[in-house]
Amino acid sequence: MATDLVPAEELQVQEQPDVQWPEGFEPMQQQAEAMDLLDGICQALVSRGYCLLQRPAPRKGAEALENAEKLQDVGWLRAETEVAYLGLENMTRIKELTLRELELEAGQAEAIEEPSKEAADDAKSESSWFDPDLYGSESETEPVKEDPKKSRRDAAPDFAALKELNAHLDVLVDLLAYSPAAFGATKLQGKTGTILRVPHTAAGMSLVGKAGPMDERDVRMPEEFMMWVAGRRLCLFYEAEGKGTLELKPKSSELGPAKLRLLPGAVLLFRHDMLEYRYLPDDDDCLALQTWLMDKAEELHFRQLPKCPGADGCDRIHVKSMTERFPAGVENCDMSFALFTAGSDTLLEPPITRFDKDLYYSPDRDAPLKGKAYIIHGSFVNEEQLIGFDNDFFGIDIEEAQAIAPSQRWVLEVGYEVLWKAGWTKPTLRGQRIGSYMGDSGSEWNMIHLKRDRHWLTNNSGFVTCSRLSHTLGLTGPNVTVDTACSASLVATNAAAHQMVRRNVRIGEKIAPLNEDNMKYQAQLKYAVCMGVLVMLHPGAWIGECAATMLSYKGRAFTFDVGADGFIRGEGCCAVHLAAENDGERAAGERSLAILMGSCANQDGRSASLTAPHGPSQQMCIRSSLAEARLEPGEVQIGECHGTGTALGDPIEIGAMKSVQFNKRSNPILHASAKSNVGHEEANAGTCGFIKVVLLLNAAASTPNPHLTALNPHLEVSNYPVMFTNELTTTSRREMCSGVSSFGFGGTNSRADMWADVERGPYKDGSRMNLSPAEGGKWIKKMLESEGSGTQQLLLGRFLCFLAEAIAEASEKTRRLGW
Repeated sequence: MATDLVPAEELQVQEQPDVQWPEGFEPMQQQAEAMDLLDGICQALVSRGYCLLQRPAPRKGAEALENAEKLQDVGWLRAETEVAYLGLENMTRIKELTLRELELEAGQAEAIEEPSKEAADDAKSESSWFDPDLYGSESETEPVKEDPKKSRRDAAPDFAALKELNAHLDVLVDLLAYSPAAFGATKLQGKTGTILRVPHTAAGMSLVGKAGPMDERDVRMPEEFMMWVAGRRLCLFYEAEGKGTLELKPKSSELGPAKLRLLPGAVLLFRHDMLEYRYLPDDDDCLALQTWLMDKAEELHFRQLPKCPGADGCDRIHVKSMTERFPAGVENCDMSFALFTAGSDTLLEPPITRFDKDLYYSPDRDAPLKGKAYIIHGSFVNEEQLIGFDNDFFGIDIEEAQAIAPSQRWVLEVGYEVLWKAGWTKPTLRGQRIGSYMGDSGSEWNMIHLKRDRHWLTNNSGFVTCSRLSHTLGLTGPNVTVDTACSASLVATNAAAHQMVRRNVRIGEKIAPLNEDNMKYQAQLKYAVCMGVLVMLHPGAWIGECAATMLSYKGRAFTFDVGADGFIRGEGCCAVHLAAENDGERAAGERSLAILMGSCANQDGRSASLTAPHGPSQQMCIRSSLAEARLEPGEVQIGECHGTGTALGDPIEIGAMKSVQFNKRSNPILHASAKSNVGHEEANAGTCGFIKVVLLLNAAASTPNPHLTALNPHLEVSNYPVMFTNELTTTSRREMCSGVSSFGFGGTNSRADMWADVERGPYKDGSRMNLSPAEGGKWIKKMLESEGSGTQQLLLGRFLCFLAEAIAEASEKTRRLGW
């Protein structure tokens, strides 16, 4: 959160009020005038975020100041929360006006006795602006020295003047309750207790925060404080006696700064969640009342998430964000999960804007002998996504934008989107050491774009496709292009993961743990973007793959089904943002989408043929990945298969999985494949399956395999506990592991195993916990930094787990669906 206000000399002081409170005005009796007054206040709040209301100068301001001096100073407010309550550069002492003072009538003050602890707790719970038990110890404050010049105030106060001033605020609150939307509330839930602000005799010094940073007594404080921040909507600042200045600075660019002159009777209403402020009283004889209007905030509790398997305190590869561009306009993960859970596919004939299929298609099985394809179905991205491109955003002139291949445009758009989802922006990305790892088998762009200009060399080259993102955003990490056909993007992800995790470094003759001091001796990679891309623009690939009898004659991928006779092509672009983080760097309650536990890539070697799958090599790849992840085969709940839907490939893959799992599990493993949903995306197939696995881990579910009606009899499943799901199936687990396999056309295999705690549905886990002082301070800082910037709710949703109501008597169908 910004702490620097605009210099005072650059702001024009506003002295005239926006709204005038008429002399003798009674809102409950003059309803028409009251609505006009409310309308004026609301217009100012909506347009500028604040409104300066001038009431008649209080007749009992001096008396109220005398009464305020008799109240004890509040000195136990924590330094972490001071700015949120009292603004920047606070120079006032604060006093709390509780129910006890408000209920006293004149003449009763002489009989004041110390209230019992029970009575104090009741008063605190009903009207206090905060709970002192949560914010520190009163005994830690420094005693306030009595001013001998103010001996006239030694008489016991009756608090009648303070009660009258507080009633002025109550009347205004009753009026504002008619229009809560003007200050961002859905329904006004009431106001907090009133605090009194009196200047401190030593300029620039505050008694607040003297209790120091949080200690072990404050374990509940972050939750209570952040609920208060999330629930507050409007601050009422009432200048009761004396004069002062209040400066406002917006927390976002939507509003402008302001400097307001507060005269006696001035009430400043401002959106505290959108504006920072600094209060400057003119002299020592000033008194201000402050309160907040509250909206109902959802109860907040930190939860202890399940721990990742393996040793504590080690480096791990975290999936920070992911995004995709799938066929049928599917993107942004939620749409993809809806597609997978619905068990639908996206296959259709090619749009006429790609090519005229009638020129290259023949229904005969001998079509390849005629130079045509016997099937030409596929999964295609929407034409707007294929053609549209914001070249100005990426700093590319229109001539080059028209010349570069669509795959390069997709890499820029999807690559930046995945980084933006992880919290990066264009200014913060420049100069960052972020690697770019690309699975790319080439583009067909130069087969249709025949213009030979100065962009001809770079507009379609694979090495340029991989470098586009780094060059445009100023990334300085390594750029790697992988072309192993179907396994390319998962092999690229494996390469990134193994370059990122380096737990030790050699310094001279010694081996030392990698840390900030010795990182300069070895270029460790902490962040990476792993992508895959395929754009289908020319019919040549269909004709060639039909000639090799790889494509299905039926125009669908019948993975695991008795009718499996080949795959169908699909296009898309997927991106995953990875970060290497140590367990000690992460805050309590902070979660990633998933953790990449282990990965492996290998080669078939001399097998039956160049394109034939090789079972022993697939087994070795899976075993190596599990070994790096330190997982037993039985711990893997879901296996996302390569699953091309070919008569040869599926039985070999399932046989390899069975060999790894044989006699090592009691519960069935769930097998699925994304290729029956979106087609075989070739170089993008690995990251496509990677993203799907993360979605399944977060929902504790396995999605149906479309077109699976009768199991392929060649699949060897005897003594193998396995389920080939044809409906949405829950794992009934609160945290689980899953693996994704990707086997390449030329024999290069890759595998990745991941773990995640369940983030959705009734199996979402978490136990109640108390934060340590360091963790509490960290979360308070994050909350205040995000407030007013439009990311507050996103922050809470990403890093905090809210306490959900128990789901009772759920139907069997709901349990099966996992929602």
